[in-house]
Amino acid sequence: MVWDEIERKLTKTIGLDPKTLGSHAIAKAVRERMEVCGVENLATYLNVWLCSPQELQALVEETVVPETWFFREPESFEFLRRYVLFDWLPHHREDILRLLSVPCSTGEEPYSLAMMLLDAGLPPNRFVIDAVDISKKAQEKAHQGLYREHSFRGKYLRFRDHYFKETPHGYQLSPAVKERVNFIHGNLLQPLFLYRKPLYDIIFFRHLLIYLEPAARDRAMQVLNRLLSPTGLLFVGSAEAGSALEKRFISLRHSRAFAYRKRQKSDGSDRFFIAPHDPEHSTLQVLQLSPLSSSSGFQPESKPGHSAEAVPEARREHPQTSWAIAPSVPSPPKRIPESPLIQARHLADLGRLNEAAQLCETYLSQHRTDANAYVLLGEILQSAGHYERAEQCWEKAIYLEPHHYEALMHLLLLKESHGELTHACALRQRIQRLLKSQGE
Repeated sequence: MVWDEIERKLTKTIGLDPKTLGSHAIAKAVRERMEVCGVENLATYLNVWLCSPQELQALVEETVVPETWFFREPESFEFLRRYVLFDWLPHHREDILRLLSVPCSTGEEPYSLAMMLLDAGLPPNRFVIDAVDISKKAQEKAHQGLYREHSFRGKYLRFRDHYFKETPHGYQLSPAVKERVNFIHGNLLQPLFLYRKPLYDIIFFRHLLIYLEPAARDRAMQVLNRLLSPTGLLFVGSAEAGSALEKRFISLRHSRAFAYRKRQKSDGSDRFFIAPHDPEHSTLQVLQLSPLSSSSGFQPESKPGHSAEAVPEARREHPQTSWAIAPSVPSPPKRIPESPLIQARHLADLGRLNEAAQLCETYLSQHRTDANAYVLLGEILQSAGHYERAEQCWEKAIYLEPHHYEALMHLLLLKESHGELTHACALRQRIQRLLKSQGE
């Protein structure tokens, strides 16, 4: 009974789905706090915990998962770099780019954003990064800007040589990067979270959704929808893309970028297409770019930003030319890529779901072991309302590749939406084991 009360309180406070951590992990955290408080009886600790905001925060600190590293899932950063250079800057020559990283954990993600923008040539006074986390301990480490080897993963670490100084205690981040990030202690699920902040052009909301129970996920989506500008981009983690977002956001469907836009009122003429590929600046070279020329004409002055308070619908509609969203006016037909799966995704983005599904099925008749093709077909079938067939596709993908993130997450969200909580719980635990093994 006491354990149930603790789990309910954690769910109410931070939206935690206890099943994602497991009862053992929560019990371990509680016992550690009992020892610190000098309390031996669980019921006594519950009374202390319920009456003390400080102890509530202390237990939250023990339950959060601060697992992150620099340029995690680098495709998102490369996608954002090209968006800023080729879409945002041409249409916002006097504006300041506003970015939000939530949860920001120990700072690796918002600092990665700052380094990427600086290397892309964006002047420091042209962007602002707010970084929010519920953990005060994590933010204290972020403020220090001192990191060990665990925060640097992958083969491409040239950014470390440029922006960090090696010390006996670890790698110290350059003040030029630290100064670009504003850290804020806060809880995304609070009703007035960042309520009076101007709207954000970019929101990185990665690797939290999987820990939230369904009601908290919906609340999080409401908050993010409120904070994101009408033409802004939302980035999520690889294991989180799926139907939970599709009520309020539309996927740009760029390979492994996991970027979304807000759903807009439209006459139906808006069409999504795949962002152009830049072969000279590949994803793995995201921090090896030369600065923009000083003759670009960009000015440091800023126009007043939108407010995160409610904005009338008439003010929310800002149609503009974009490489992420085509203009409403007629435009020349685009050449459909030759790859069948890319072509199928392209057709799906145009709303031609039947053609996209047929193309996938034709491809699969010749490539029966391609898990990615089954995942894509499942997404298309789900968009068309064929949930049972979509489920079968994702199950086939998992059979072929047991560790396929997207297939597992799609299946989890589908099971939850249909109320199959036992199956959903098993899938969630499987995903958690997978994420844990990936981080080790």
